[in-house]
Amino acid sequence: MKPTETSRPKQPCNCACHKAAIQVHCCHCFVAGKDSCDCGNKRRCCGEAQTPRTPVGSPPPGWRPGDKPPANPFAGATSDDDLRARFEQAVIEVTRPSGGDPSRGPRFGPRKNEYLPYLVVRAFGGDRGARAITVPFWESPDVFVAPNLAADLAPPVPTTRGGLAQAGVPNTLWTHVWNLGRAPVYNARIEFYWFDPTLGFNVDAANLIGVEHVDLGDRTSGKAHTFVKCPNSWVPSFINGGHECLVVRLFEPLTDPLGPDPWAAWDDRHVGQRNIHVVDTSSPGVAQIALRLGCAVAPGPATLEVHRARVADVGWLSVLSGKPATGLRDAASVKEEIVGLMYPTALRGPGERPSLSHITPKAAEGLLRERIHFERGCDELETIFYVSVDGLQKGECRIYRIQQVVTGRITGGFTVIVRKP
Repeated sequence: MKPTETSRPKQPCNCACHKAAIQVHCCHCFVAGKDSCDCGNKRRCCGEAQTPRTPVGSPPPGWRPGDKPPANPFAGATSDDDLRARFEQAVIEVTRPSGGDPSRGPRFGPRKNEYLPYLVVRAFGGDRGARAITVPFWESPDVFVAPNLAADLAPPVPTTRGGLAQAGVPNTLWTHVWNLGRAPVYNARIEFYWFDPTLGFNVDAANLIGVEHVDLGDRTSGKAHTFVKCPNSWVPSFINGGHECLVVRLFEPLTDPLGPDPWAAWDDRHVGQRNIHVVDTSSPGVAQIALRLGCAVAPGPATLEVHRARVADVGWLSVLSGKPATGLRDAASVKEEIVGLMYPTALRGPGERPSLSHITPKAAEGLLRERIHFERGCDELETIFYVSVDGLQKGECRIYRIQQVVTGRITGGFTVIVRKP
């Protein structure tokens, strides 16, 4: 099928948070199952910033646009006494507010070069924490699942690197955490969450599984990274077939806190996402997944896209296979391929969604698109992704990346791998 496009005209915003009488699903009260909002808080639109849970203070010290590094304070010294005097003056300059502005504090260089921790949950192999990134950030190689294994029985390290979640039974989670800074970190907090399959994360859709803490050495200590096990088991629901999204957050509130958007893995090195579904098939391989579009960005024009990826471009496949050689290859040809997205609708219950299990290529042309332009409102939306691939040979696969794009930025993604082992 060839990608096609569809669009609809922009609708006026008349949501409850703009004083109209409809529900706002990203309100905490509705998430808690209440029929009305009684928390007394402002009912936010999708993408509106939340008030931080920390006191408002001065801007953090450090470099700002236009700043330049100071000159070497010891350049031109002619004697030991001269060096000593220059050293004392340098100490005074370091502790003095920069430029006489008390809010500036002393100047620092790049964080990775200062005596501070630099915590990272990788988005891809070789990730050193630089953000923002434009590569798929939802295929973290640092999140692991062992199906049908309770956390209190699991060892400290993953029993499998490529395990897939199993619905209705205990699953154990681990994460691989890193400190790439020059200072050690103590009692760093690690949070494990699950989400319904989504293309936009925020606090209202988060479901906490467990919390753990860890000490890490500096980057040259030999103790700068380790595996950490979630202390609680996770039991995925049958409703979503076990393919919920997983998020891990690693931070130390004082020396290396979360950033201003604490769920954005593309912009915050403290956040790792695993939004991947693997379909093992004989023939055909079929998957139907309801994807929430989330409340992470503001209303406005957006695009949903399905992109085909090659085996060589998906580093996470090495995690799935447990070795660099994945054992998979791109399908040379298939008998039939039906793939695409349905136009976004309001959130629906599992029994209200259509089943596409008997769809034909002819019907798919009218229902599914590989690219959809639409208008985000203030009520959360969902889409349905459907794929059916017939004719895969042993060792072949097809890989699909579903993306939500807003103002040119990929705000969320989900990867589906159909393979014939």
